[in-house]
Amino acid sequence: MLLLAALLYIPTLRTGFLTDDFLDCTHTLREMPTVFSSEYGGGYRPLMILSWSLDNKLWGIENQAGWHASNLLILAVSSLLVYLLLGRFLSNKIAIFAGTSLFVFSYPMAVAIARVSWRTTVLALIPFLASLILVSIWSGDKKRKCLPYFVAFLYLISLLLKETAIAAVPVIAMVAYCSSSDESRRKNAIWSVVIGLFPLVIYGALRYRAMGLGVNYAESKVFGFFIIRNILLQNAIVWQPWLSDISARILFLIYPVFVYFGVPGWKNRILVFSMGIFLLLPVGNLVLRPDLAVAALPGAALFLGFVVQRLHGKRILIPLLAVLFAAVILYSRDEVKTLGMASDYVQKTTGRIAEIADGLPDSGPVFISGVGNSVGVYGTFWPGEYMVPMQCMGIQPGRLVAGTDRIWESLLDESSSGFLVFLSEDGASSFSVPVSVDSYAILPDSVVVVSGAVQAGELVMYPSCSARDESTTLVLVSSLYRDSVITVFPEVIDEEAVFDLASVPEWLVADENTVIMAPDSTELTFFSENIALNKARRILVSKSEVSSI
Repeated sequence: MLLLAALLYIPTLRTGFLTDDFLDCTHTLREMPTVFSSEYGGGYRPLMILSWSLDNKLWGIENQAGWHASNLLILAVSSLLVYLLLGRFLSNKIAIFAGTSLFVFSYPMAVAIARVSWRTTVLALIPFLASLILVSIWSGDKKRKCLPYFVAFLYLISLLLKETAIAAVPVIAMVAYCSSSDESRRKNAIWSVVIGLFPLVIYGALRYRAMGLGVNYAESKVFGFFIIRNILLQNAIVWQPWLSDISARILFLIYPVFVYFGVPGWKNRILVFSMGIFLLLPVGNLVLRPDLAVAALPGAALFLGFVVQRLHGKRILIPLLAVLFAAVILYSRDEVKTLGMASDYVQKTTGRIAEIADGLPDSGPVFISGVGNSVGVYGTFWPGEYMVPMQCMGIQPGRLVAGTDRIWESLLDESSSGFLVFLSEDGASSFSVPVSVDSYAILPDSVVVVSGAVQAGELVMYPSCSARDESTTLVLVSSLYRDSVITVFPEVIDEEAVFDLASVPEWLVADENTVIMAPDSTELTFFSENIALNKARRILVSKSEVSSI
């Protein structure tokens, strides 16, 4: 198992930062007095911020291999705890190793360890798994009276890392119930609930003090039957590729059947069910994501352990395990390889962007268009953020380099003029054009009727246009790239459909051959008000007012 784990995970040491990693890697220990008492980074996870800060202190942002080494340590510790936890309920060594192997090699774990910012659920599991082990020990030996205090402390630590286990008191109760003798099961289960409620109250008070009744994601406020669907699908992700493309309706039927026939005894079945439900409940209303399914791994590992223990001694067991893990490991390896390709793209493109920025005159900001947002299903850069990736490669460009969504705000804030750069799909070629707050002169309004496709001509000198029909959309066919088609949607202002053309990078470099199309014959009024520039002014004023408070 150690050899296979090394073959799967050692390549992650050369994987650089991706998307959210570029936000998390910049945290420092100086922020810690703030993170415990206020909403920070979109939520309340102060000890997770501490983990980023410690990695930053230990490795620095240029040594991404060090951050991944920390991930491998997290994997080793969490795997050991799963092994110990399974040992509390399983007597067969092969069963314990099989369950632990699923935890180590599954697709959710592989991608969570391969991504720095996706370690969150794994790291939060460590103190929670330790608390479950102590609950099990305490339930079987009441003489150790100090253990409940350690259980409560570890549970609180888990919540302060990430609220993965915020609904997991029933899991704690079931662990106590299953670990106790017949005469003390109910009593121990009740006491374990009391033990679990104390850290929940403390965490709730700290969170309320920091961020009130706010939540990390808008989806967290939405509830419905889809939560059941998501929980089923998150459990299915653990078994990829074996349960790929199976609908939630089918999973709803087969999941109870598998647990019933695979797990002996009702108390053990309820324990497996509770681990598969309550650890996923906090993310049940979020968009499905593989790293979130890590919370389902302890329950899945326990389930597989019970199945293997039931099949122990049967000839079919070893071939079944070989086929199961061959597919799981190969699938995980492919996903880790795809993440590595995404990282290679980021490093190559970052170097190319730095080279372009260094070759442009003056020191005004540079705005990049054409950077790929993903490789496979994995994100590359944080949208529009290129300064931190360059700093992570030890590059100091000496000028702001950003995405095209910040053009006008940055021109007002940094410099009145800069450059808009378009990269080809492979990044090998590019061209740049100057942009400034004075890009558009004051011109009289121009009214045209667009029927079918018309060439823009002198209309490219206008930053905005409007139509009376609010349902109108515009389509631009740019000569910038081959078959480059851009759809522009309106903003309704005073019952008119207003098109903010100056916020469309392709329009900023449009020439007279650019083609404008509308679905129906539409009268458009082109005017000189730069809506994008005015929005940027308001944003800067708002930021200034907030900073002065």
